[in-house]
Amino acid sequence: MSNCEPGAPISHHTMSERTLTQEARTRLRRIEGQVRGIQAMLDRTGEGTADLERQVRDLLAKGMRQADVARTLGISRQRVSEIARGRSTAAVEPCDSLLTQILAVRAAVEQVGLLIMELHLQRCVFCDERMDEQRLQDLRETLKLWSRLSSR
Repeated sequence: MSNCEPGAPISHHTMSERTLTQEARTRLRRIEGQVRGIQAMLDRTGEGTADLERQVRDLLAKGMRQADVARTLGISRQRVSEIARGRSTAAVEPCDSLLTQILAVRAAVEQVGLLIMELHLQRCVFCDERMDEQRLQDLRETLKLWSRLSSR
């Protein structure tokens, strides 16, 4: 619930609000990419390891960079590197990779939540109250601490 009137002038935090909003949008786009990568990894879990290794070798033979091969196939760069060196990859690696990616998405969503919380505080809680940069930084640090404590 907002304490500010709908037509109230935008406070001196306008530039900061725009920056926060843009940062939240950018992070959400990255999260979307991570989720698509997880979906691709899940789609490939049914594929045999030999088939995946063949795909990696074929793409590398065509001159594709290891990072691009990893992105294309939705696997880790480390796994591509191991296949390129001729090492057989463990069958459990996809599960480890999936869990790692899920944790990365979770952390990224928490960071977006902190940005949105800061926007809410600026727009709806503090309204037009002026807050010096040190006080705002202290608030940010408190929110980060709270986020770390609440995710345990």
